[in-house]
Amino acid sequence: MLKDLQRALQLLGRETVRGARDNLKREKNNTSGNLLNSLKSRVIDRKDGYDLEFWMEEYGMFLDAGVYGSDPSLANTKKSKGKQKGRDTRSVFTGADGIAERFSYKSKRPPMQSLMTWAEKNNIKLKRKNGSVASYTSVAYWLQNRIFAQGISPTLFFTNPFLKAYNNLPEEILKEFDIYINTVIQEDQNQDITKN
Repeated sequence: MLKDLQRALQLLGRETVRGARDNLKREKNNTSGNLLNSLKSRVIDRKDGYDLEFWMEEYGMFLDAGVYGSDPSLANTKKSKGKQKGRDTRSVFTGADGIAERFSYKSKRPPMQSLMTWAEKNNIKLKRKNGSVASYTSVAYWLQNRIFAQGISPTLFFTNPFLKAYNNLPEEILKEFDIYINTVIQEDQNQDITKN
């Protein structure tokens, strides 16, 4: 029965990673390829059972679960009203069993360099009132303030394939064993953040 559990967890890991990668490609959330390439899983044999670990770049959690903005009214303009993009989801990273109840911006803003690189790779341009095109630094600054105020909508790119694969586990596996999933987020190749 333990070998069946090990095979089931390996399948759960493979199916989750495959589905998450497919979602990133389909939703065009794969500008640099770093998140896509960082997604991995492995099953570790412990004395008392098995652990299933997942790795990904840290920002994958925020992309999956979404982030609440600090104050949507900061994004108000004459033509439109700012709205909250973060919302409660069933992400595996938030809620009672997650890393945080929810992710939200309080004082720290999204990284400017990442936004500048993203804007340049996606050829995002803003025109000024005088008709000139704003620099990528200006675009990144605008994006940074907008995201800080309104937040990030959840994609559930990881959660949906995980839940689908989990729900497809054989019934006898679910009944016989308590499955504890250790989520390991790879911040970089030298440092892992683990939640047990």
